[in-house]
Amino acid sequence: MCFKDDCNEDATGRRSFLLSATASLAGFAAARGQGMSPQARQPETRVLDDARVQHGRVVFRHNGADSIDGFLARPKAEGAYPAVLVIAGNKINEEYIPNTCAALALAGFVGLAPNIFHPLPGDTPINAEPYDKYIANHTDLDKLDDIQAGASYLRAQAFVRAGAMGVLGFCSGGRLALLHGARSRDIDAVVAFHPAPMKEGEVARLKVPVQIHHGTADQAVAFAESVKLEKVLKAQRTPVELFAYEGADHGFLAYTRPFYKPDYAKLAWSRATQFLRGRLG
Repeated sequence: MCFKDDCNEDATGRRSFLLSATASLAGFAAARGQGMSPQARQPETRVLDDARVQHGRVVFRHNGADSIDGFLARPKAEGAYPAVLVIAGNKINEEYIPNTCAALALAGFVGLAPNIFHPLPGDTPINAEPYDKYIANHTDLDKLDDIQAGASYLRAQAFVRAGAMGVLGFCSGGRLALLHGARSRDIDAVVAFHPAPMKEGEVARLKVPVQIHHGTADQAVAFAESVKLEKVLKAQRTPVELFAYEGADHGFLAYTRPFYKPDYAKLAWSRATQFLRGRLG
């Protein structure tokens, strides 16, 4: 399932997303902008270059073979940290996915984005014939197996704390995050940004706390979809909170797109990381 904004590779370098959660991050962003023209200033929520983060590509086993890659970021300081899976709505070589993982690392987590698009060569254009074939043949169950392989990889790392794990996703990746939370015993918290529409039966087994973020002017996935989802989850006694961002369109956290809302992006990320800290410890 692919929605129009999640299937749009940004023409300015495929950068798209995220965050600054704490006062220290806000100060870092401000320091980077000093003495720069408005045109040259880095987006407020881009943190990939922060020296406190160690990040890069990893490869892990799936069905007995080293066949899935991903992007992992963790705090550079020694220690073991709670883990969060990051589920993209499009290919993970778009910068907002590595940036999300880096932002999680700055917030005290290990972030891993498993490449659920691994059957495709990295340079496959969106909506080209191979991409359409992938969409048709790599089912939700296939993607959930890829995500579980990522979770298993995280469990084996010395820098990952045993115990609670979270999952966070965007659009169709938000939908997969919710499906994975319903399916896996590994997951203790789910964060979904403007998730693609869910059927009631798909979340019937979802019992862990859920946090949803959605713009009220979303033209790709209607805000009403998240309102319906919240009602379903409340009816089955799943802990859930829905945050509405007035006038924001789809992908309001994407810092290279016209709908980027830096104030909303920082607010949403602050809420998300506080939620994850409370559930993952």
